[in-house]
Amino acid sequence: MSGATNATLSLTNVQTNQAGIYAVLVTNAYGSVTSSNVMLTVYVPPTITAQPLSQGVTQGQPVSFSVVASGSSPLAYQWYFNGSSIGGAGAQSSTYAINNAGTGQAGNYTVVVTNAGGSVTSLVAVLAVYVPPQIQGLPANLTVTQGQTASFSVTVNNGTAPFSYQWNLNGTALGGATNAALTLTNVQASQAGSYTVVVTNFGGCVTSGVETLTVNVPAAITTQPQSQTVLLGQSASFSVAASGTPNLKYQWYLNGSSLGGGAAQNPTLTFSAAGTNNAGNYTVVVNNNYGSATSAVVTLTVNVPAAITTQPGSQTVALRQSASFSVVAAGTPPLSYQWSFSGSPLSGATNAALSLTNVWTNSAGSYLVVVTNIAGSVTSSVVSLTVTNPVIALSVPGGAGMTPAGFTFHFSAPVGVTCVILSSTDLQAWTPIATNVATEAGVIFTDSAAANFPVRVYRVVIQ
Repeated sequence: MSGATNATLSLTNVQTNQAGIYAVLVTNAYGSVTSSNVMLTVYVPPTITAQPLSQGVTQGQPVSFSVVASGSSPLAYQWYFNGSSIGGAGAQSSTYAINNAGTGQAGNYTVVVTNAGGSVTSLVAVLAVYVPPQIQGLPANLTVTQGQTASFSVTVNNGTAPFSYQWNLNGTALGGATNAALTLTNVQASQAGSYTVVVTNFGGCVTSGVETLTVNVPAAITTQPQSQTVLLGQSASFSVAASGTPNLKYQWYLNGSSLGGGAAQNPTLTFSAAGTNNAGNYTVVVNNNYGSATSAVVTLTVNVPAAITTQPGSQTVALRQSASFSVVAAGTPPLSYQWSFSGSPLSGATNAALSLTNVWTNSAGSYLVVVTNIAGSVTSSVVSLTVTNPVIALSVPGGAGMTPAGFTFHFSAPVGVTCVILSSTDLQAWTPIATNVATEAGVIFTDSAAANFPVRVYRVVIQ
């Protein structure tokens, strides 16, 4: 070896390549001698090249820690838990295995590696043993009325925190429902069903039993009844459609008063032959055990066709007198009238009474009236008007005759006609002596010139 020329050979920072057999040659002027051989053994202290790793496992699962070390053989291992050595052969190898991890084995693990050159301690590896969650108590079903608040909650009585929660409805996760308690406000029928919650931690998850939410829905009307107009005697019906939790009950009302009978407790109210007593305002109340709803007001209008209760009567009047016909009719107002003469409508003759003044022979004939309303029309019986020539009767009642004022007599004439009074002394020549308009059926006339004639005859002519 270069430089190794002293009685002592000192090696610093010895490496493994310096291990081997050493001898020394001692020389002087008279000769040399070689020492016996000596062996230098170089031990490499242990070095950990792969540290054990921290781990987390679920309670009951197997787990193992391993270390990789280098150094002069043989290497010896000793595992420690929370600073205390672990007994048994399993704790004296490069791998320490736990077949069934429990919470009592959670903690800090290290390993000391030893050989002839020294020892080294690993870094701390932490074992976390997670206990899966356990849910306390049995699920409770819940029944609420629509619009109320429903609350579910879960209590975890065992397990390693922290816990996460996910509520489900009929197997589908509910968005945002990630707390131990689930509160539903203004509950609707669509939220009824089976609720479960999944509780999760690092050790696993557990699903609760099913909690059933029943939502009782108050009665509500989905289709309103509709107003109707029918003829007297026709059929009519009102119908309503409703929703809500069974059993639904119905009650129909007329003008605010409940209708009796089983027919008024059905969704449909039917009249086989509607009468005027059925006309009015109808509502229906639908109810169940959780509430009631009242429909809109609808109207049944029963139209009665026009009918003649008193027929007009035929008449006979004298020429230029007045005549009138009248009819009495019933039915749904308004009633309209149209009089006809000999089959032709009379203009303006649209009242229940027809008045004819100053009739002439061309007014004689057949008359009828048609009465009409919204439900139909009816024709009266045919009546006739007979127009006769007037007969003028002259008379000298008591207290009349010759008086100092003249000769007084009476005659009858149709009111309103113009009468011409004529006189004659020989029944051949007739002389008009007065013209008079009859204002009354009986006319009194005095001929002041009668005393001037020995004989004078009178007659009256209608002009």
